[in-house]
Amino acid sequence: MDEIRIVHTGDTHLGYRQYHSDVRRKDFLNAFSTVIDDAIDMGVDAVVHSGDLFDSRNPTLDDILDAMGLFSKLQKAGIPLLAIVGNHESKQSTQWLDLYSSLGLVIRLGNEAYRLGEVALYGIDSVPKTKIPLFDFTVFEDKATDAKYNLLVMHQLVKPFAFGDWDIKEVIDSIPFDLHAVLLGDNHKYDITKVSDTWVTYSGSTERNSTSEREPRSYNIVAVGENGIEISKRIIPTREFVFIPVTLTGGPDNHEDIFSTIMEYDISEKVVFVELFGDVKAKLDFSEIERFILSRGALVPGIKDLRTGVDTLADPSLKVSFSDPDDVVKEEIKKMNLSSGGLLLDDIIRDPLIVKTRVGDEAELKLGQLLEKIDFSQPIPVNIPVISMVADEETETLVSDKGNVVDIKVKDEDTSTEYMTNTVLQNIVSESKDVYVTEKSIGVVPAESPVDTDVTDNSTKGEDVDTSDEVEKNKKKSVGEGKKEHEPVKPRQYNLGDYL
Repeated sequence: MDEIRIVHTGDTHLGYRQYHSDVRRKDFLNAFSTVIDDAIDMGVDAVVHSGDLFDSRNPTLDDILDAMGLFSKLQKAGIPLLAIVGNHESKQSTQWLDLYSSLGLVIRLGNEAYRLGEVALYGIDSVPKTKIPLFDFTVFEDKATDAKYNLLVMHQLVKPFAFGDWDIKEVIDSIPFDLHAVLLGDNHKYDITKVSDTWVTYSGSTERNSTSEREPRSYNIVAVGENGIEISKRIIPTREFVFIPVTLTGGPDNHEDIFSTIMEYDISEKVVFVELFGDVKAKLDFSEIERFILSRGALVPGIKDLRTGVDTLADPSLKVSFSDPDDVVKEEIKKMNLSSGGLLLDDIIRDPLIVKTRVGDEAELKLGQLLEKIDFSQPIPVNIPVISMVADEETETLVSDKGNVVDIKVKDEDTSTEYMTNTVLQNIVSESKDVYVTEKSIGVVPAESPVDTDVTDNSTKGEDVDTSDEVEKNKKKSVGEGKKEHEPVKPRQYNLGDYL
């Protein structure tokens, strides 16, 4: 058979204004343009894009037209562009690839084979993590061809790679025909392995999306011939990231030490990060350091303070890294300790395949299924510290394990009215915000304590007062007013959904 050569690329993230820089946005376009130009120069048989064409599902008009221009170059050269949808640009129904497909610029891969001689190519669009166990492989039944080699294109994090969500062996075994290679996107680092007799490879991203991506950017060249499949990597020249390590000694000239170290590097038109190590007590003006970096011609200045126990931001409550905001957002969501119901709702709301008008119905259905699995006869753990209560029979009070009086109940023999001392409760809440309040006490408007009328001896003023009748009258009046003004309020009703 004649050799078939395919350029495998992906994760181009067109439109990404990294570090709020329009120059960086153009860098992402230029990197993908380099891949297209290489493919044309080599005269390959096809270019395969394994997802995340755009960085956003709502790219700007400039991004859309820029991509169209690159696709037109391939079309004029007679090279088909075969692509799938990644998680970044995925929309609820019609995809951007459908737009380009209608213009004859892109062929969207799916369960129907696209033939390149003796090679058949298939595709699976990005599948949300929660939907992976439900993926229906029967869509590939009766889709086999007489092609000698079958290639599958996916956009997923897969096992046996350490970060995998989906076992690629399960995919290979579930497809009802032999697979000879799986061309992957989503992981931005080049990688390759073999699962049984099937090659599995990531091409890597075409530009650096974060400072963690320090390896050179690349794409794959897949050659299919009589001797089988050969996969090689080609490096893409991209804007350089420079990392300048500085160890602080705690001396009085910290800034001078940093500046002199920076001057040892060529940083013109580069993305520069100064990495700080050493003395944690050394005081620095980060803005002054960034200004110095810019004065040396750098495109983007940044500081990574790696000293133990030092916050790099003025507001320590904001754990945001200048270089990796997306990673920090994920970490902050993890810290929220959401329940299984909360995580389920988050998946439903973010799922691009669920139409907005169906979110409510889908949430009700999924939460209902979750509630059916919960055994309400057993205690449900919640992330709130429990305060034990000890009853004092003599004073009819409840005392917490911290020694605070939480609930004071006083029973008036004449009115049988129980009430809570509001002032005491407020003091407790102000001291601790982790106090359990029973449903009985919630919503009950505390009554004012009945006032015992003190009898004052007025004989010194020469006044004769019948105290017995007067006191009894005032006492009945006070009790009557208390009943009228402080009727118990109906306790607040709670739904389980409030706590999910």
